[in-house]
Amino acid sequence: MAQQPQPSESRARLNHGRVIYPHYVWIIVTVIAVMQMVGTSIRMAFGVFIDPLEQTFNWSQGSITFAYLLSSVVTALASPFAGWFGDRFGARKAMVIGTAMFLAGMLLTGLISTIWELYLYFGVLLGVAQAIFLVPLIPAAMNWFRRHLGVGMGLIMASWGIGPAIAALVVGWLIDGMGWQNAFIALGVGSAAIMFLLIGLFRDRPADKGLQPYGFRPGDVEVQKRKPDPERTRLFSGYMRKTAAFWNMSSIHFLGCVGHAIILVYIVPLAVNEGLTLLQATGVLSTLSAVSVISRVFVPIMCETIGTRKIMFVFFALQGILVLMLFWTHDVWMFYLFAVVFGIGYGGETGGFPILNRQYYGQAPTGAPHGWQMAGAGLGMALGGWIGGPIFDIFGSYDIALWASIATSLAGALNIVFLEPTDSLLIPDWEAEETPHSEESPQPRIASGD
Repeated sequence: MAQQPQPSESRARLNHGRVIYPHYVWIIVTVIAVMQMVGTSIRMAFGVFIDPLEQTFNWSQGSITFAYLLSSVVTALASPFAGWFGDRFGARKAMVIGTAMFLAGMLLTGLISTIWELYLYFGVLLGVAQAIFLVPLIPAAMNWFRRHLGVGMGLIMASWGIGPAIAALVVGWLIDGMGWQNAFIALGVGSAAIMFLLIGLFRDRPADKGLQPYGFRPGDVEVQKRKPDPERTRLFSGYMRKTAAFWNMSSIHFLGCVGHAIILVYIVPLAVNEGLTLLQATGVLSTLSAVSVISRVFVPIMCETIGTRKIMFVFFALQGILVLMLFWTHDVWMFYLFAVVFGIGYGGETGGFPILNRQYYGQAPTGAPHGWQMAGAGLGMALGGWIGGPIFDIFGSYDIALWASIATSLAGALNIVFLEPTDSLLIPDWEAEETPHSEESPQPRIASGD
């Protein structure tokens, strides 16, 4: 009697050639997107807290934004560990630990009365929390995709725009209605409750639900059924660190994040200085973030179809060049016009990195490279988010900070030119070299080169 195909194989044949079809991966994508929305929004909307903290404690902008710098640096330094932890123990465990730390950090920040408490609770505790529950998410999402990764990444990246767009308005409304301290507490409790509920739906890999990864076809090597293997992770990390792309992608992430962190943190106080009300200024930040969703959705898909390096270069350049508008922006409508056009460039800046990781490293454990890239991003967000404060304290304007934003974004675009082509894996036989008797063959390449 002929052997009957397994249910997963039958579904794979049925869905062969389809880009969108029912699969538990969409639950995973939704969980990750919402986790990112609620977990990162408070830091992305930090600029809304600058004026209330300044008025309450008479602290300088430089000392306040140092908390943002510290939080970003701590996240950056913890990101490689968080990536390793996700590869070793699974993203779900990391999410539980990180969410508990997030709740504690938010509650304690709402009770501060001294600057060192702001640094400790917002800077250190929330910084570690965000690394632990955020860094493993993207590699975990990649586990669920064999093909069509760009579609999933586009939807996930959209949450980075939707979250701050909503958060800036919600934070401004809460501060206006209940004060900044109660706003921190309310946001902490509400966000943590949502995240804990979502963790219940999350699974680290398709095999945990008895499924094949999205886009799986009969004949594909079933590498995704493997449990985390510390030796396999260590082996790949050693090879990965020898590639130029590993270091270059981290530096590109750093430069791009400096460029947009300056705008994200200081657009609200800059607009207030030009005569906008706090709610009008937070509306600018919300508009910028909302518009960025458009490019966040489509850039990963464009990277797979047109070429990752080409698309990344264009959007890095746009992010830098469009900042020039702020030197002639003084009225409300001009700030909102800037928000619309800058949002397009800013939204496309980060969407190519997961696609590059798949194109360069295939199905290998990517928590570590993603962790190091997030370290570069965190350091960039730290520097960009802090530097405008002391510049304003010294010079009384943000002009030098805006020039720094332009320069770093364009430097990131230049670095993209020197990335390796994406038409072949950088280390295709790393397992075969160490384990010549393995029955598994290297995973075939599914990606568009440029």
